[in-house]
Amino acid sequence: RQWILEGAEWGKHWAFDKPQRPVVPELSKHPIDAFIQQKLKSEGLKPSPPAQAHTQLRRLSFDLTGLPPSPAQVADFATNPSSKNWEDRVNQLLQSPHHGERLTMWWLDAARYSDTDGFQSDAKRSNWPWRDWVLQAFNNNMPFDQFTLEQFAGDLLPDATPEQILATCFHRNHMTNGEGGRDPEESRIDYVIDRVNTTGTVWLGLTLGCTQCHSHKFDPVAHKDYYSLFAFFNSIDENGSAGKGAKPYLKYRSPFAQRAVVEMAAHVATRKTLEAAARKKSVEQFAPWLKNKRAKLPENYRAWHSLNPQSVTSVEGSAFQNERENIIQTSGPKPKQDDYSVIASAPKLIDRISGWKLEVFPHATHTDGKLARGESGEFILTNVKLLVQKKGVSQVREIDIKGAFADFEPENKNGKRKYGKVKDTLDDDPRNGWTTASGDSKQAHQAVFELDEPLILDPDEQMIFVLLHRSTGGNANIGRFRISVSDQSGETVKSLQTAPLEELAASHLADMEKIPVKLRERLLAQFLLDDPVYQKTLNELKVAQSQLAEVQKRNKELSVMVLGERKEKRDSHVLVRGVWDAKGEKVNPGILPAILPLTKNTDLTRVDLAKWLTSPDNPLTARVISNHLWQLMFGSGLVRSPDDFGHQGKMPTHPDLLDWLAVELVESGWNLRHILRLIATSDTYRQSSRIDSERLERDPQNLLLARAPRFRLPAWMIRDNALVAAGLLNPAIGGPPVKPWQPKGVWNEIFMGRLTYQPSVGPAQYRRTLYAFWRRSSAPTFLFDSAQRRSCAVGVSRTNTPLHALTLLNDTTMLEASRVLADKSYQHSGAASSGIQYLAHHILSRELKADELSVFEREYKRAFDYYSVKPKQASLLTTVGQQVEPDQKNASRIAAQMTIASMMLNLDEAITHE
Repeated sequence: RQWILEGAEWGKHWAFDKPQRPVVPELSKHPIDAFIQQKLKSEGLKPSPPAQAHTQLRRLSFDLTGLPPSPAQVADFATNPSSKNWEDRVNQLLQSPHHGERLTMWWLDAARYSDTDGFQSDAKRSNWPWRDWVLQAFNNNMPFDQFTLEQFAGDLLPDATPEQILATCFHRNHMTNGEGGRDPEESRIDYVIDRVNTTGTVWLGLTLGCTQCHSHKFDPVAHKDYYSLFAFFNSIDENGSAGKGAKPYLKYRSPFAQRAVVEMAAHVATRKTLEAAARKKSVEQFAPWLKNKRAKLPENYRAWHSLNPQSVTSVEGSAFQNERENIIQTSGPKPKQDDYSVIASAPKLIDRISGWKLEVFPHATHTDGKLARGESGEFILTNVKLLVQKKGVSQVREIDIKGAFADFEPENKNGKRKYGKVKDTLDDDPRNGWTTASGDSKQAHQAVFELDEPLILDPDEQMIFVLLHRSTGGNANIGRFRISVSDQSGETVKSLQTAPLEELAASHLADMEKIPVKLRERLLAQFLLDDPVYQKTLNELKVAQSQLAEVQKRNKELSVMVLGERKEKRDSHVLVRGVWDAKGEKVNPGILPAILPLTKNTDLTRVDLAKWLTSPDNPLTARVISNHLWQLMFGSGLVRSPDDFGHQGKMPTHPDLLDWLAVELVESGWNLRHILRLIATSDTYRQSSRIDSERLERDPQNLLLARAPRFRLPAWMIRDNALVAAGLLNPAIGGPPVKPWQPKGVWNEIFMGRLTYQPSVGPAQYRRTLYAFWRRSSAPTFLFDSAQRRSCAVGVSRTNTPLHALTLLNDTTMLEASRVLADKSYQHSGAASSGIQYLAHHILSRELKADELSVFEREYKRAFDYYSVKPKQASLLTTVGQQVEPDQKNASRIAAQMTIASMMLNLDEAITHE
């Protein structure tokens, strides 16, 4: 009331006033400490003492590089924790190429970067060279105003370099929609809107999307203003397409791809040597095997055994009759679509199943005597499954099928046929599948399905063969069929030729020397397939060769999505209620006058927009970016709503400090590294995170910063930390994306089996998480707290889900790091205690206290006692990732030490920013 009576002078919202450099309180030589201590003094609080030396260095290393310090670095700093030595450490880390990687991870979330388009098809894209441009920009300490200019308008700069054009990929990282039925123009409008909203979030800290549909009474940003920003991006030469049609593109060859090629080629060479040695060893056992096999082979030997089903059922009511030679005939209703389930036990003559065969027969009761009872007499099999079920138990497990082969498939010359290929029965898409239409439909046909691994059934287990007929046209259900199984590997389940052992039995040859050369070669090939050691080595070579071919493609000229103007500009309009085709008043490109008016207001381009954003007079950008940098170092910003500096956002906890940092950022030439150095060299940053009950009650959210923050490290840092601790990290900078370990079949359900996830092999597996392949519809499963990368995100997400804890205990990367740590600790120590201390130095960056060590020694003994009497379990535990089985005499000790390493990697201290 008094304020109103005195005139109630009121200015703009605090964030819309240009920041002025406040006077630094005379409480400390360091300006950050001075502002923090001033607030603490007003609250009757004092700063916390410095954290322990190893904690300080660990904190700094994670914040500036995302990686932990080495034991040697910790030991060196601990002996001299002076301010001068600390400043040297800060400068060293800021100069590290890994510093750019750490900042890039921040920027990728803000840029909604991904390696795929998003939406249902979620096709791959090749925008990763832009990710490396960002990395180089940060490592070169590019001023943020130039960083902004090139990402907004690199293509419009005079004599623009390929890299400056590449920079504009920032505004093409949005999702693109290639689904059928969409209107391309609606999609294009969505892309433009995304750019406006992203600009508002990242640079201005404003929720501009609120004005997409209409103006708000007290909102300084009007509906028309929103579409003035929209107009800057409305004439990009795009048409709303996705995939290969999502122009404009830049043809660009990455300078970082060749390293990946050389690296993978070396790995392939190593695998070739190992494969040759394994093959030679296996071939030496072939002659005795063949002689023994021939002696036991009956003359009437058959590789395939037809199944006598226990039951055959139908989802839609088809009836079945089991006739002679185990042929099944359908009758009764003729449903449009149907699923058949055939339950059978394994034949007694074989002890495993490597594949199964489906035979489809014509019959007089079918339409025109063909293969089905539907209208055309043709069948369409859209999907097959093999399930295993214990008798009396409802739960089933699905058996993976690796390949499918048929005696006939229709030709597909124009590429438009949806049904024909038998391999298409291995996904869950009803729009494709196997048919023999256009072939001889009065002739029996057959298909063979190879299992991913031989199936060995328990006595109380039975198989369920599921045949799905779910074609879009329907009326194409198989009328007469038989199912057989085989225990033979190789061509028996890969083709429809006579099995090699059948041919050997039919030849009646007793003298092994008289076996024809071609038959002997086929028999050798089958023998090698049943050698698990050789097959593992061969498969590792094939995977490496496949991935070498992939990185070689990425070493060529790629199409990267960038900005580029149309020759004729589009007219821009206010969209009434935000509806894409409801065009209202025409607008020209323009900025937000409530934030900072411009003297020039005609013929504005994206260059003008970028310069407006980083103008020294813009009240928001410097504050917003300074707040982002503070959040990187403290886990939370001075403004706790980094995406909202508006009326609905949080007030800054230290307004003067935020303004001082904003002015400092601008006057330093938009030097991000300078601001990070200021923060890192403050006593506020170096203080302990320990807290007493009084401080916790006074300031539970640590808004006053009387202590250092304590929070869980982001999941990507936890993974990288494990790689560094184990000495596994591949420190290479930039290059094509890689695929870290993930659970088997992680993409199967989402993509109906069409896309499979193949983890990277060789050194590529140990690249930083920054380079992990990112599919929008299935982000890396170990990143529980990551941004979804579907839209811009600048906030911090932290998880406490039990699933994260389970992942840290069971994820292949974590286990493999534990195994390598176990090997190294075993090699570097004689007693278990010294090995445990080795682990502590590499995982926790410190030495264990006596009481802590006693706990680990106790657990080590328990694990060693367990694995000493269970050597198979020791081998199973330690043979993980790309690590080979340990020497049997050391296996129990390695397994016990690996258990301790895993425990330590899961300690709260190991996964927490202290």
